[in-house]
Amino acid sequence: MYRPNYLKVSLSLLLNLLLCGLPSVAFTQTIAKPQTPSKPNQVNNRNQQSGSVQVKVPTKNLPGRRENGSTRRGGCLFGDQPLLVLLLPSTNLGLTTAAYPKFFWYTPDNTAQTMLFSLYTVDEKLRPRTLVYQTNFKPSSKAAIASLNLPNNDQVPPLAINQTYQWSVSIVCDIQDPSPRSVISVHGWVQRVAINNNVANKLKRSTSRERLSVYAEQGLWFDLLSTVAELHACNPSDTKLSDIWTSLLQQIELDYLAKQPLHQQCPRR
Repeated sequence: MYRPNYLKVSLSLLLNLLLCGLPSVAFTQTIAKPQTPSKPNQVNNRNQQSGSVQVKVPTKNLPGRRENGSTRRGGCLFGDQPLLVLLLPSTNLGLTTAAYPKFFWYTPDNTAQTMLFSLYTVDEKLRPRTLVYQTNFKPSSKAAIASLNLPNNDQVPPLAINQTYQWSVSIVCDIQDPSPRSVISVHGWVQRVAINNNVANKLKRSTSRERLSVYAEQGLWFDLLSTVAELHACNPSDTKLSDIWTSLLQQIELDYLAKQPLHQQCPRR
């Protein structure tokens, strides 16, 4: 997980660059509701025995750009996969029950000076955007999948249920160069949803590993991904967890990232 390392960077300048680089596309907002599982015990038993988790994701497409790279002269992305990528379904939308979720992305080999993470509320026409949280940090120079927890403090409000948020990650090759060859951005969407009492009670009674099938059946992408990542970090030799991680990325058509290093620490309990 990247830990913020604040640099002497003009966040207002980078914010303007990011806002100018994101499309202003109108869409009809549809609240994505999690699926209600049928016969959850049978589903959980089947998935636990096979070691696979089939995730149901919202079918609603939202305008976004989860993958972006630069081949222009002066760019700072390198390697076999010179792309900045958000770990999101191809619909660009992921659901969560978390008030302060964890966000994942892939950064290739790079010589970037800084990265910028931003979270916005939006209206149904993408206007106006209200900044909820923003931070900048130094990325690892080596290719890896990294993450950031939305901080749970007095300065950051919890995600509102059924509110759509846009989140973005920008890699800045040269803080003195505001052009697109220097600032490479990707963006997608997160929506916090409520779950019914039966599902909530089932999650309370379940272990972290048992929750995977429930998250998958409910289409809770952020909850599922963060739980698999934490389990994998705590049990690095568990090949079944490695297979689940690979399967999840294959299901969202990002299988080319499955073997990339995952920067994740086992959380203290």
